[in-house]
Amino acid sequence: MTSDTDIELTIEGLGARGDGIASFEGERVIVPLAAPGDRVKARLSRDKDGRLMGRVRAILAPGPARAAPPCPHFGDHPHGGCGGCALQHLAPEAYRDWKLKQLEAALARHEIRADSIEPIAISPPASRRRVDLTASRRKEGVILGFNARGSHRVVDLAGCPVLRPGLAALFEPLRALLAPLMKPGDSAEARLAATDSGADLLLVTAIEMGVGARERIAAFAAQYDIARVARAHPKHGGAETLLERRPVRMMVGGAPVPLPPGAFLQATAEGEAALRDFVVEAASGARRVADLYAGIGTFAFPLAAVAAKVHAVERDRAVVAAIEAGARAAMRANVTAEARDLDKRPLDAGALGAFDAVVFDPPRAGAPAQAMALAESKVPRVIAVSCNPGTFARDARMLLDGGYRLARLRPVDQFLWSTHLELAALFLR
Repeated sequence: MTSDTDIELTIEGLGARGDGIASFEGERVIVPLAAPGDRVKARLSRDKDGRLMGRVRAILAPGPARAAPPCPHFGDHPHGGCGGCALQHLAPEAYRDWKLKQLEAALARHEIRADSIEPIAISPPASRRRVDLTASRRKEGVILGFNARGSHRVVDLAGCPVLRPGLAALFEPLRALLAPLMKPGDSAEARLAATDSGADLLLVTAIEMGVGARERIAAFAAQYDIARVARAHPKHGGAETLLERRPVRMMVGGAPVPLPPGAFLQATAEGEAALRDFVVEAASGARRVADLYAGIGTFAFPLAAVAAKVHAVERDRAVVAAIEAGARAAMRANVTAEARDLDKRPLDAGALGAFDAVVFDPPRAGAPAQAMALAESKVPRVIAVSCNPGTFARDARMLLDGGYRLARLRPVDQFLWSTHLELAALFLR
């Protein structure tokens, strides 16, 4: 099949990446940006792995699952549309159904059944409160945005319907700030977060930050009311605060937690609330709770309001210090924190036996070592929070094989129009 062949296809369903799936001469065709029921004219070609791909040339008849994308940067542009979203072309019901099917497929691969799967909690547009942008210096200026799908080319964004408006409004000022600091060929990451203290900016770059650069950054921060600007080197790690106009904090379960530069925040307040409420309800009645992979205490502090003791475990020592500072400020003597790499040194069954309930919220790779230790423990309640249904299902299988049952599961979609899905789950002995 050559790249100049156009044919008509009817989209039969969606694949695991949200791509349309069709058939041609008995072979599966992957059609990005197509919705179930669409009848399209497509140009066929082979990708590097030999898969048959269809690029939509025209939509001959839209299917019932198609919706008009709200963002002008989404879609099949000549040089590739923005890769930040994959599913803006789906109608809400089709979008919701696809996300749930991905969850069901992940569970089925490990033969997992939940007693109850709750309706999916979806964060609305304009609610995302953190974003990692890529900046690239060209002769004509700074390009700022997300990479095009399947490419390292940065798509220059005028705005973003997923982000809180206050963050999206900083795109153009950021370009103006970075243009004189970068020379053609330079690149940087701009990590923005909307905190309770205002916008927080971390620049990940090897650009030299001399006196002139710092003066420009100070003027930028004053003009746009940026709470803090920090800089991290992409290879050396760590972060240097360039200026802090006011302390950067988040109120977490009634505790004012100081945020280290680049500290992890849940993507939306709505998604955080859906996860937090599930965790607190699932732990109801437990007196001693361990919060593993605790982050800034997103679950530890709300749990401290209902439990006699909460022990938070987190790898990053700066984040552990932030939890301890928040506990002191809120006079939460029942919150303790420990710096520990749970991937290398999971809490064993003996240590876990001190708790009535355990919460664990690992990164996307999951926590197989800690899950195995939990499976070997006698903890009556385990509450899992995950940003990857695939690794969740792998770890959940260990718990089930260890004698737990999956009593409840709540899907949470904080990354609107992406292929990502988060969840919270309750396991009982």
